[in-house]
Amino acid sequence: MAAPPKPKFVCFSFAAYAKTLIAYLKSLDIPILPGLTDREFASIESTFHFTFPPDLRSILQEGLPVGPSFPNWRSSSPQQLQILLNLPFLSLSKNISLREFWCDSWGPKPESNTDAFSLVKQLSQKAPVLVPIYKNCYIPSLPNMAGNPVFYIDSDDVRILSFDVTRFFQEVEFVQVGGVLKAPFPRKKNNVNMPAWAATSARRVEFWTEVAERWRRAGDWWKDGGHLDLEGCLEEVFWRLKSGGWREEEVREMMMMDGGDNAKCGAQWVRTRGGVVWHVRVLSLVLLRAGWSKEDVLYSLDLKDDDKNDKDRVV
Repeated sequence: MAAPPKPKFVCFSFAAYAKTLIAYLKSLDIPILPGLTDREFASIESTFHFTFPPDLRSILQEGLPVGPSFPNWRSSSPQQLQILLNLPFLSLSKNISLREFWCDSWGPKPESNTDAFSLVKQLSQKAPVLVPIYKNCYIPSLPNMAGNPVFYIDSDDVRILSFDVTRFFQEVEFVQVGGVLKAPFPRKKNNVNMPAWAATSARRVEFWTEVAERWRRAGDWWKDGGHLDLEGCLEEVFWRLKSGGWREEEVREMMMMDGGDNAKCGAQWVRTRGGVVWHVRVLSLVLLRAGWSKEDVLYSLDLKDDDKNDKDRVV
């Protein structure tokens, strides 16, 4: 008779989880320096006028990741760190300028970009500081408690990437494609056990949650005056599936590609938004039948699970 499976170890403290996570990052050959000291935390928080949320603070106290695209809170110059802290607003400004992005709660959009930038800058300065974790991934400094969501922000995308920092490190993979570091991709969970206090939904954060929701409603599927950017969308799905462990030929078969060098050929027959929705639903069904969980499919294809909107549901 086979022995019963060993129960999963559950972390009940920040310190225990941080120790497990840092050991896991070391196993990935990510350079880890000694953790930040209380004096270093105080200096950073005083200089940049924010307070690290307690879950991220515990991780950085246990060890400081300094691999490519991780912020080096110890050795980077104040100017370099300030640039990282400014990037979310700069990316948002680019979206306002190039894509006419705007949130209703900001009031009527000024006619000039200069006035629009000035208004949004005032609003963002009152919002929680977004603390960089890795590349374009940020966690809000407020509310100053564990469980704040992780946002992904760049000039092409604004979204909630993970419910909290624990899920970020458990569910997100850092992928290099052709020698170029791509955006973090969701993947099947690693062996780092989820702590008992991990968030089970995304907490609302002043200003930034609305920005992410507005971006999603606007639909990054639709660009350039209402035409579908099919090549970019399908290419994103292609790399998400590939990074999730599928072989290239399997991905191409699922996406009905004809053997081209990238996902562009998948756009030849999808001409409408309805066609794109149908195509993604078929992909989600293929993944579910292959044994993926519903949660994995949602993350991999960047879908939302909203039973009230039939178009957005995973089949």
